Amino acid sequence: MFEKGREKTGGRKPGVKNKTTEEIRQAIQLVLSDKVDVLAEDLQAMSEFKQWQILNAVARYVLPALSKAEDKVEHSGEVNIVVTYEDTPTGDNGEKDPF
Repeated sequence: MFEKGREKTGGRKPGVKNKTTEEIRQAIQLVLSDKVDVLAEDLQAMSEFKQWQILNAVARYVLPALSKAEDKVEHSGEVNIVVTYEDTPTGDNGEKDPF
């Protein structure tokens, strides 16, 4: 039972990865490494727009996330910010980009 002031015991140590998550990640990498040639051929058969959609979707699972960079700029005088919106490009089948 929990007692105030008592040190936590058991569980994973900080920084230790979940064993099941790591095993699943390795299994997925193994399956995908066997399918690289097929995946590359399939991507080549698609439009460039669709290729970028798919690569963008899977990149977040492969590449580490970049940390947010903040920069403080001091400026005196008038600042104008212009934002322009354009229609979202459509994919091969005419549907809007889901991403």
